[in-house]
Amino acid sequence: MARGHGRILTSIWEDTDFTELDEAEQRLYLFLISQPNLNHAGLLPVTWRRWAGKARGLTEGGLRQAVDELEQRGHVVVSHHDEELYVRGYFRHAGIGGQPRVVAAAYDAITRSASFELRGEASLELSAAVAKAPAPAAPRGLRAEVLRRDGWQCRGCGWSPGDPVPAAPTGRPLYRGLEIDHIHPRSLGGPDSLDNFQVLCTTCNTRKGART
Repeated sequence: MARGHGRILTSIWEDTDFTELDEAEQRLYLFLISQPNLNHAGLLPVTWRRWAGKARGLTEGGLRQAVDELEQRGHVVVSHHDEELYVRGYFRHAGIGGQPRVVAAAYDAITRSASFELRGEASLELSAAVAKAPAPAAPRGLRAEVLRRDGWQCRGCGWSPGDPVPAAPTGRPLYRGLEIDHIHPRSLGGPDSLDNFQVLCTTCNTRKGART
């Protein structure tokens, strides 16, 4: 069902990643994050022709180029094969982390994505929102490289978004998402480098703690 409204916190104007975009890039980002068929996971089907009809003078070709540039800036991820787009920062800008029911809906929406890559990207940011972290540990560009290298799945147990999640002793399902972990903990002098990052699920990362 299409949304009747889009929630965007005014704190987006305090986000330096967003304010460093130029006017056209900001407008495109707000255009994407406010689409009626954007789901609870910040995922959106790519519909170039329909989008191009939303503004006078907007063309499919110009829109494709603008989205490509926004992707290069790290604000969206596009799966051209699956014709799906993920709006990075969606969970933070919509304030979803503190809403348990919306978090559950977001996780369900992630599992329905056809793209292995986008499921990994969205799960990583949802985990950060649930933990009320300001951002995942690694910078966006490096984070994407770590996800690709590790196959968008946990290096500890092989879990990926969409796989079954074990039940808690109470019978309620446990939340599980992907997280970026320092192999050698930062608190023990570990660097923020590609070879010191790995993808772990929430369970494996919690179990590992501040250990190598």
